[in-house]
Amino acid sequence: MHRLLDKLAVVFACALLAACSQSLGKSADGSGSTLGLTPAGEALAFQADDDFGKGLSSAQRSALTAAESQALNFGEAGQPVTWGKQGGAVFGSVVVTQPFRVGLSNCRRFTHSLTNKSQNHQSIGTACQRGGGSWRLVQ
Repeated sequence: MHRLLDKLAVVFACALLAACSQSLGKSADGSGSTLGLTPAGEALAFQADDDFGKGLSSAQRSALTAAESQALNFGEAGQPVTWGKQGGAVFGSVVVTQPFRVGLSNCRRFTHSLTNKSQNHQSIGTACQRGGGSWRLVQ
């Protein structure tokens, strides 16, 4: 009986791991995109600060989101990834820290700065990514 329970425990653990590995790396739409920010495909800066980016056009929001994705996925620690035209009405940059691990997740802290009509805004947070999937705000 004891051996049977051990075997069942192993089978259950394997099934659980298989289910988890299949769901990792999938975006909310099931496309399996590995460079996504959030399942909704929007910048984490908007989640970290509800007032961040208010009044931006969809093109500006897209540029901001693309820069954040670039910084989280490929950015060098301390080096800004910029978007928009420096000196224009709306522009910004994202600076990330060195990646670090929390359990099975890759994580980075980020600071997203935005200048909108001479007003400066900043969104700061920590994002984690598990298994190459979407980045998620954790702080």
